[in-house]
Amino acid sequence: MGAGPPVRISFVGYHPPEPDGSAHGRQLWAVGEALRAQGHDVTAWCWRDRPPRPSVADWCTWSPVPGASAVRTRTRALLQPRSDIVRAGWTVPDRGAVVADDAASWPAVRPAGERALTLVQYAVRLDRGALGDWSAAQVQDLRAERRAVRQAPLVWTLSDRVRDAVGRGEVVPAAVPVPAAALPLVDAPVAALLADWAWPPNVRALALLLAGWPDVRDRVPGARLVLAGRGPAPVGTLPGVEWRGEVATTADLLAEAAVFAFPCPATSGTKMKVLDALAHGVPVVTTAAGVEGLHGGGVVVAADRDLPGALAALLTDPQRRAQLAAQGRASVLDHHAPDVAARARLASLDRQLPACR
Repeated sequence: MGAGPPVRISFVGYHPPEPDGSAHGRQLWAVGEALRAQGHDVTAWCWRDRPPRPSVADWCTWSPVPGASAVRTRTRALLQPRSDIVRAGWTVPDRGAVVADDAASWPAVRPAGERALTLVQYAVRLDRGALGDWSAAQVQDLRAERRAVRQAPLVWTLSDRVRDAVGRGEVVPAAVPVPAAALPLVDAPVAALLADWAWPPNVRALALLLAGWPDVRDRVPGARLVLAGRGPAPVGTLPGVEWRGEVATTADLLAEAAVFAFPCPATSGTKMKVLDALAHGVPVVTTAAGVEGLHGGGVVVAADRDLPGALAALLTDPQRRAQLAAQGRASVLDHHAPDVAARARLASLDRQLPACR
């Protein structure tokens, strides 16, 4: 399909395609821009409840779901979980592939029939199991995920683990925008973590990182940990820990970092923050869950209890950091660059959904 005539691909998702937006949004932006650069007709429709930022892709239309009474919303949720999107009035195009970028968008995409597919970035069951809690909303998320996976002619996942958890699917590589050049290497012993602090797995990761931080400081006097991201300051005061708040771009924080430190809990899916760091030429220390769906090097993987030692060792070894930085960026360019990810998706459509021609 990639070598043939242009293909029309319509994405529907809660998150808008933005180069510095959410994890979903950055990935959608990267893939969509690459497909357009390859000559394909790409559009996206976003239904998030707040307007996108000015950086949103010009091929995206934003139209939030109209409000409804609490009674109607609850009734609909019981019968058809996460199906309010059908009230937003989006019309399925008459040709091309139609992609639900998340399970909640599947009800809008389903009428495309044999041209419809869904992306499952993470498995709800795995994530709730890792965090040890469930809520009514998360049960609805699980029901919506199962419905989309059951009904979609084609399911894309970003890792073998998610595919196995949801029961079916074809694995395609995660995509990340790749800057034209790596950031300059940082000599000072500075670790960094950038995250959305409203997302519980990130809060759990930070707790693990802070619990081990005094050990890192004992091994590397003068080491600093710089934190940034959306949401309130997630920490009090610890020696060597600094809070930057929300930054304009990922590179603004990564430019300060010798190492990106992310003790990821056993949640599922490819972690965009890890890909972002590698794409910018910053080596990563993380856990096994932090490298799910990734290909190549540039990462030191350690168990939770071993992560402070691994982080301290890397902070004191500039030669090793330089080697990992080069390996990580090369791996991203080979396996996760937008054009690579776009071609993989087109090849999958060729094999699985010939009706999209």
